[in-house]
Amino acid sequence: MPMTRRSVLALVLLILTACGGGEEKTAPGERVFEVRTIEAKATDYPLTYTTNGYLEAVYRVEVRPEVSGRVVEVLAEEGDRVKAGDVLFRIEGEVYRKAYEEILWSLREAERDLENLMAVYERRRKLFEKDLISREEFEEVKTRWETLKARVEKLKALLERRRIDLERTVVRSPADGFVERRYISPGDYVTPQRKTYDLVRISPLRFVFKVPQEVVGKLREGKEVVLRFGTEKVKAKVVYISPTADDTRMFTVKALVVNRDGSLKPNMYGVVSFEVSRVKAFLIPEQAVRVSQRQSFVWVMRDSRAVKVPVRVIAHGEGALAVVGDIGEGDRVIVEGFMFLYEGAKVVER
Repeated sequence: MPMTRRSVLALVLLILTACGGGEEKTAPGERVFEVRTIEAKATDYPLTYTTNGYLEAVYRVEVRPEVSGRVVEVLAEEGDRVKAGDVLFRIEGEVYRKAYEEILWSLREAERDLENLMAVYERRRKLFEKDLISREEFEEVKTRWETLKARVEKLKALLERRRIDLERTVVRSPADGFVERRYISPGDYVTPQRKTYDLVRISPLRFVFKVPQEVVGKLREGKEVVLRFGTEKVKAKVVYISPTADDTRMFTVKALVVNRDGSLKPNMYGVVSFEVSRVKAFLIPEQAVRVSQRQSFVWVMRDSRAVKVPVRVIAHGEGALAVVGDIGEGDRVIVEGFMFLYEGAKVVER
């Protein structure tokens, strides 16, 4: 039977349909976007809590002199950093120097007398042992020797006290720290009862911050937190959590930080952060997360079509964002070529 034109057209359409095998077709004139994608991989991502706080000193030291006298030199000012042993100020020491020298002269004289008497004592002892002198003569020189020996020992102890008093006219810092307050000036008369300096120890310090009741349960003594002071990061450990909340329903927390290089100072403000929980999230390059009408989203390639998937950014990293949303493990997230994409646009991998 001869084929008509309509029959030929139907046959051609049938063949084309068979050759298509169910593949998705691109409509005539439809634009195809070339894109680059990455495979979405879920990660166990930590959620952190961040808040502000400040440093406080753990140890404060009041400096008082151990001898009295007129201040002749002040060497440390408020705000100065001092080390243990650094000179803070000097007291006029002439009186103490003379007292030391007087005892020293007396000691040397007594030691010479003792040396001479020792020779006499030895001679008398030998004579006594040979029954050439009486016990009374021997005991008399022995008593004089013992008395003078005791005097020498007493003078040595007194000389040591005078030496220490003279040394104490130079008042030194008892610890590493910062001068918080200075209470004296040259010419002042000071006594052991007068406070001259307030020092604060530079290490360790405590970082003080507050957290709400929803967060305080995530903390415990010994938990490590991270502190930031500008670009500087240091680690600290929680040492105190207030047992009750304050009037604003906040709990006070203190973390101990070792200030090894002395760069941190009391009352400096900083930022503390610590982990409170973990969630399944996806790390997406920052440029792939788009914002439209205050909603964040990413483009995902599914069945060769662009699909807009809303996401929520939970953290910022170095060049990447941690997001959660309707992304599946193994989804192909579009990271390049999305500039003019629209929902359902035809896309192919570069």
